[in-house]
This record gives sequence, C-alpha cells and structure tokens, in this order.
Amino acid sequence: MNRIVLDGKWTAVVIGSIVVVSYGLVPPGQRSANAADSSAANAAVTPEAREEASQIFEERCSSCHGPQGRGDGPAAENLKPRPRDFQNKHWQKSVSDAEIAKAIVYGGSSVGLSGEMAPNPDLETEPAIVNALVERVRKLAK
Repeated sequence: MNRIVLDGKWTAVVIGSIVVVSYGLVPPGQRSANAADSSAANAAVTPEAREEASQIFEERCSSCHGPQGRGDGPAAENLKPRPRDFQNKHWQKSVSDAEIAKAIVYGGSSVGLSGEMAPNPDLETEPAIVNALVERVRKLAK
C-alpha cells in the first residue's frame, strides 16, 4: 500500500490496481503550513475574536513580550534569545502576516526562530483569533 500526500489535502492510497483518492483526511496537526496560512488569511476578525485575542495576549504572550510588546515581559530576562520587540518598525516591515500567524500557532521554530516561542496548537482551528492576534502585533508598532 502506498500513500501520497499532496499539499496536506489530497491523499491517494494504492491497493493493487485500485486507487482511492480522498480530500481532507489529513489530521489537523499534519496539515501543511500553506493550508493553515490560507484559512487564517481568509478569516474575518470579529469583535469577539479581538476580545479573545486580547485575553490570549495577556495570558500567554505578555509574560515574555510584555504588555506593550517590547519584549520586556517578566520572563524575558531568562530567555535567550530575548523575545521579539513588536514595536520595532524594521522587524514589522520584514515579516509577513502569514509568518506571524505561523509562529503563533506552530511556535518560533516553525519560522526559523527560537524554539523558546511556544506553539499554540489550540489556535490552529481558530483562524479569526489568530488574525486578531496578528492585528494586535501589527498595531503595537503604531
């Protein structure tokens, strides 16, 4: 039996001379980053998503990144490298929304950054909240 996964969406299983093709049977944790990126990019940010993102930022992000996103949270001094300063305009221009979203959901190592940036796998199925977090990170530079 051979199995081929293309773009995390299509699966082909060959049994003898019979080919079975299915769509969407790849478990969420094994989806390609492109699939996650495209669903997040298309999700509308609602007031509820912004509220949830605000709570998540306070509970999960501010301990390292600080309440204003300067990378100066109470846990920051123990981390190497130090957390990203979201107010840095040079960094803001150098990174895409999709990269920020991927780092939020899959952790820093998923975008070639520090593994100290923890993943948030529970947000993989919450693209509107992820978009609201990206929106919040972007607003910190203004």
